[in-house]
Amino acid sequence: MTEWCPDLSASSAPRYAAIADAIEEDIRTGRLSPGDRLPAQRQLAARLGLDFTTVARGYTEARRRGAISSMVGSGTFVTGPDSVLGGGIATRDAKRLSPPDFSMNLPPEVSDPGLIARMKEGLAALSADLIPLLRYQTISEKDPDRQAAARWLAGVGLKPDPEDILFAPGAQAALAGILATLCEPGDRIACEAVTYPGIRSICGQLRLELSGLPSDEEGIDPEAFRKACLDGRLKALYLNPTLHNPTTRTLSEQRRRDLVAVAQRHGVPILEDDAYGQLSRKEVPPIAALAPDITWYIGSLSKSVGAGLRLAHVLAPDRSAAWQFARSQRTSSVMISPLTTALATRWIEDGTARALLRHIRSESAARQELAARYLKSQKFEADPDGFHIWLALPEGWSRPAFVSQMRNQAVGVVESDAFTIAGKADEFVRLCLGGPHDRAQIDSAFRVISEALASTPDKTSTYF
Repeated sequence: MTEWCPDLSASSAPRYAAIADAIEEDIRTGRLSPGDRLPAQRQLAARLGLDFTTVARGYTEARRRGAISSMVGSGTFVTGPDSVLGGGIATRDAKRLSPPDFSMNLPPEVSDPGLIARMKEGLAALSADLIPLLRYQTISEKDPDRQAAARWLAGVGLKPDPEDILFAPGAQAALAGILATLCEPGDRIACEAVTYPGIRSICGQLRLELSGLPSDEEGIDPEAFRKACLDGRLKALYLNPTLHNPTTRTLSEQRRRDLVAVAQRHGVPILEDDAYGQLSRKEVPPIAALAPDITWYIGSLSKSVGAGLRLAHVLAPDRSAAWQFARSQRTSSVMISPLTTALATRWIEDGTARALLRHIRSESAARQELAARYLKSQKFEADPDGFHIWLALPEGWSRPAFVSQMRNQAVGVVESDAFTIAGKADEFVRLCLGGPHDRAQIDSAFRVISEALASTPDKTSTYF
């Protein structure tokens, strides 16, 4: 029924909500039937005399309620009769039908039934050891968890002795533990001028000074780093060198070596936050492989397997530092979750973790390609192995205006202010392509984004 056009004159609701209400009402009365195809958003906007973004928001709201679904390249369709319950629209999967939120940097979730079944099998297998896994425990030097972690780290080119691998309940906890062992209040930590906001939160909590250093497309300027080392208060350099959050850049091997040379000369440890390292297929060695004697390496499973799997693998520069970190972790969290660790170990050993990594890479590449089609006239940075985009706003758009506009469209983005440590924030936003959203939702959201960017804030207002 591509000729469908609702009468919104009697509704006092905002126009986008009135569109969703009309879809629900026409399903109840039988004017719309399961499988009916709705008009394209631009076509309906012309019929109703509304702007495109208002209609797009109305379709997004109807999808959230479970009234319609979309397929990339096929269109928007009314859902089946089992979604209409008790006079309202119910959803089979509320998460999948929720509006896309591009503010959280999550990997794409698994939809393949075979891989989901494989994941469930691994989880079910833990029930045989459930009681022991509910006890307090520590990881011994010869523990299979360490053996599995060593095999996983081999995927980024590291070959650690399993006995040297430490564990933490996520990369954020690992970074907090490392800085707690290295620093005293008032000490200074260097990082890129635009960097992961989590390090700012940690430094604020520990009362550390975070110094943002100038960077180019290759990363931190080695000369700027050298000058920062001269005042004697610099206790560490924080780097997110692969698929950098938010810029998506990966430091070249030469730039890594240049920064290592400065750090070694001045005795400054490097904190290598390699949360995205497993995703990248670029053959660039980790900093920990170039300078293990000065590098704290943090590898996380949250970006390469699943955000809810809170487990990080940590390598310390030496045994004394490792002991201090382990003591810090015992003080803050007693132990890592035995259930989480056991599940991660099983998935690594049976190949499920690698299968999940392949899925995330493949799906991320497909979504990056989809997003690029809508952003082809815009300036942005991206990497096909990653699942976020660093988008430069065109002239006429400010960060607050764009974020507000996207919020009105139920599309969450993060402005550059959250990532800027030094200097004035540039007119950029970060978009995440992962999380509990399918390609149809990504497609719909980027259609809204591209339409907004092609216009100006005053012409895309959604207040009616």
